[in-house]
Amino acid sequence: MGSNPTPGIWNVEKKIIIYIYYNNISLILKKCLFKIGFSKEILFYTFYAFPYFLIFFKNKNKKKPIKKKSFSIFLILSFFLNITIFFLKNFNKNYLSFKDYLLIKIYNYPNTFIPIFTLLAPLCEEIFFRKIILNEFLIQKGVVKVVKVVKVVKVVKVVKVVKVVNIKAIILSSFLFGFIHNNPIQFISGVIIGIIIGINYVITFSIKNCIIIHSFNNVIFIIFSFLIKNY
Repeated sequence: MGSNPTPGIWNVEKKIIIYIYYNNISLILKKCLFKIGFSKEILFYTFYAFPYFLIFFKNKNKKKPIKKKSFSIFLILSFFLNITIFFLKNFNKNYLSFKDYLLIKIYNYPNTFIPIFTLLAPLCEEIFFRKIILNEFLIQKGVVKVVKVVKVVKVVKVVKVVKVVNIKAIILSSFLFGFIHNNPIQFISGVIIGIIIGINYVITFSIKNCIIIHSFNNVIFIIFSFLIKNY
């Protein structure tokens, strides 16, 4: 007898397919409306968020208390990650050009792209990739339910299993997060920051933490980009 895909995996695949579908519709609508005279800024703000919000309204999840100590650690890791990425980008300028597509957009259209990059993107991407996608991977293995049991009975073996499953779920969701950035360097940095934020989410289950860390990461990136723009 053939086995059907597990509900968790299917839920993740379904949400990614829906996201791609909505995103393509968004791109088509944006181009059509731009041609008939709509403001570029309004179109970017509206249609960047469009595919995310259509998915958000179908999902409801619970939050857990924030752990301030771990939150501070993840902010520090995010800061040093940005420094590392900038050194890598400038180490070989022929291969890893600093002024890639994203930075050119920020330089040329700061009023449009800086708010998207520092506010809208962290909000939309964290709710989608952590609260929805990462949660689905965790629910798939029953980790969310098991964590509650562990806190009551303190079973050491179960704790180890939960940690292994958490790592797999974090890595998978982080690869998906890196993949949407469509750039080799941004893929690598996206996976790394995705893992950092994913660990934070698994520890705290606070999407607010994830959004703040993501926003902080992007703000630091923009500050460094302008500081060494003419370097």
